[in-house]
Amino acid sequence: MNARRKATRAQILRAAADLFRERGYQASAVDHIAARLGMSKASLYTHFRAKEEMLAAISRETIEAFTRDLNLVLGSRLDPAEKLRRMVRQHVRFVIANRSFLTVFFGEEANLPPRFARSLAAQKDRYDKGVERIVLDGVRAGVFRDVPPRLVVFGVLGMVNWVHKWYNPAGRWGAEEISTTFLSLIEGGLLRQKRRGPGLSGRQRHPPASCRIRAST
Repeated sequence: MNARRKATRAQILRAAADLFRERGYQASAVDHIAARLGMSKASLYTHFRAKEEMLAAISRETIEAFTRDLNLVLGSRLDPAEKLRRMVRQHVRFVIANRSFLTVFFGEEANLPPRFARSLAAQKDRYDKGVERIVLDGVRAGVFRDVPPRLVVFGVLGMVNWVHKWYNPAGRWGAEEISTTFLSLIEGGLLRQKRRGPGLSGRQRHPPASCRIRAST
């Protein structure tokens, strides 16, 4: 795929994700996406044959991005506690930067083609197991308390994934402050001994106004 076609495809997916988030997948039509882009339906169909393909592509690109980031952490020489910090920060930054994609990813799974939905579920499970591996390594190393790793994964991912529901770019908190606060809660219950590290004490407490957000609830 050449660079121009790749850029157009990305533009289409971004517009589709924004529309699906605003109107819902079922209430959105290919005509709406084409109109938002100022593109003819014929041109749009040279990139995606149906709205369903766009939905699948949004979900695929989201899980692949999450997986790439996690694999970099898993392949690093960081200790388990620092790996968990890095994963949380990367995850929060990605969710905030791609809120429309994440809203569609978590909210429209029931509309995916069954075969793709099964594949996506398997990819999600592999991601969960990658995070679980970090926790298990920390328990074995005596860095983390001996708690069920799978429950820790459910708690951590539930926390960071939910950011897409209340994120507001006009509000009070930025990605760094959100990550730091989440990590203080996670580490406070997980670490065997208080440790000073970038997850808790090495970041600014009050980010500049340009990157602050607030909860809508």
